[in-house]
Amino acid sequence: MRKQKLINALLYAVEHDRRIGRTKLLKFIFFVDLIYYNQRGTTLCGTTYIRMPKGPAEAAAFELTSESNAYFDVKAPTTKAYPGRRTSGGRSRSRSYEPYVYRPKVHADLSLFTPYEWVLLRTVLQWMKFQKADRISDVTHQFRLWKEFSDGEEIPLERFQLNPNELAYLEYCGLHADGFERTFCTGILPLSSEVAGALHPLKAERIATVEEILDHFIAAYPLPALEIFYDAYLAWDDAYRSTLRHNPLHAPTLAAGGCDALCFVSHVIATKMIPVAYKEEQLKEFCDTAERRFNIERDAIARDIPPSLPPDSDGEVSALVDMAMRISRDLACSESPAGRR
Repeated sequence: MRKQKLINALLYAVEHDRRIGRTKLLKFIFFVDLIYYNQRGTTLCGTTYIRMPKGPAEAAAFELTSESNAYFDVKAPTTKAYPGRRTSGGRSRSRSYEPYVYRPKVHADLSLFTPYEWVLLRTVLQWMKFQKADRISDVTHQFRLWKEFSDGEEIPLERFQLNPNELAYLEYCGLHADGFERTFCTGILPLSSEVAGALHPLKAERIATVEEILDHFIAAYPLPALEIFYDAYLAWDDAYRSTLRHNPLHAPTLAAGGCDALCFVSHVIATKMIPVAYKEEQLKEFCDTAERRFNIERDAIARDIPPSLPPDSDGEVSALVDMAMRISRDLACSESPAGRR
């Protein structure tokens, strides 16, 4: 699945920025993964990153962007010799005079991405459109994950974890990776895997310990900044407490759904997409749909339905994805012609 997301993220970038070059394309994947890792503890697209002179590059993305394949037509740069300019060895110096050019052969399949993943792709791509490739490379050079390795060395994914200064620098540069959603997701996701793997039913002491953590999350919830999502969050909290008592196998799926919805709303608000890009009513509709979905899941868990989304909630899940895509389409339409390539 991750390889498919990588391919379709690249397709999405090429479809929405026909002038994007290879350096930006590789950095697009890197920044998506960097933000996602710091909020979710894993990468979205990449599995292997190599330290390169212009910044980290995902190995499979590097290969996919190097020559034509089943997904892209790739026109590689040509070089031109400049007569009269000699190197120390007596050879003519040459340099690239045109960038890589990409043309997609198939359309990006955005159904592979959750609402948050979809809006993250769009946010990073929009940020890059107004940056020069060299500037983007310079940003990557400020992180320890690049500084502490040599060209050609593999960068362990755990090095994607940024320290507070690096998170602040990323925010300063215009990308958002910090906030309550990071605290929540990096706490609840591993906890949910642990809960699901424990002997069932959970002991009362264990349930009390987990609920104490949930209480801390509620106390730390950022009001009034994320007030629009608060009812949905409380609905998620009710569903999660229910799964602790009825069937902890639901916990990882429920945690992933809560994280995605929270990250989506937090990202939209933190990057100030309202009211410039689209209406607050659209985001409110998204939150209401998420709240209904969590309530449906809570009721299903209480009835001890196997740990998958109940059939009558399929429409709600599709609505979340469709709504996120509609929001992003509205964002694209709202841009001035000068701001689009």
